[in-house]
Amino acid sequence: MSIKLLALDVDGVMTDGTILYTENGEEVKAFNAHDGLGMKYLCKAGVEIVVISGRHSKPLERRLDDLGIRRRRLECVDKTVALSDICDELGLSLADCAFMGDDWVDMDVMKQVGYAMAPNNAAQEVKAIADWVATKDGGHGAVREACEHIASEMGIKLADLVNPKVHV
Repeated sequence: MSIKLLALDVDGVMTDGTILYTENGEEVKAFNAHDGLGMKYLCKAGVEIVVISGRHSKPLERRLDDLGIRRRRLECVDKTVALSDICDELGLSLADCAFMGDDWVDMDVMKQVGYAMAPNNAAQEVKAIADWVATKDGGHGAVREACEHIASEMGIKLADLVNPKVHV
């Protein structure tokens, strides 16, 4: 496996899929700090991280900014086209990419990439086409597990790259 880019869906992958609204109608999301650290260190290992989501929210923008994830496509209608465009920008092919998705809308792009990944709580149809399924659920460490898996396939242990001054 030679993965140069990991693309992630958000709801159900980076979060547990719950969407909460405050009394004022503002959206609230919960993100897993372990996932964030995994993403930071996978980037340090040389793998580009991108986020492609059909939705947009201020909490998501804030989290991606905090993690330093610049390449993102939010309110995305066609995730395959979005990832193809990013690959063109970076001089990569879809075969160089892994994509982690959890629901039916992710299946097309998952069928196009070199390595399809899913959290444990993904839809059964999604898990059936995935090359690898995490033991953890979305929003509860699945992204961290995916990052460690990709790094391991590269012969790298992410924990060996740890810098105690990195915060997520």
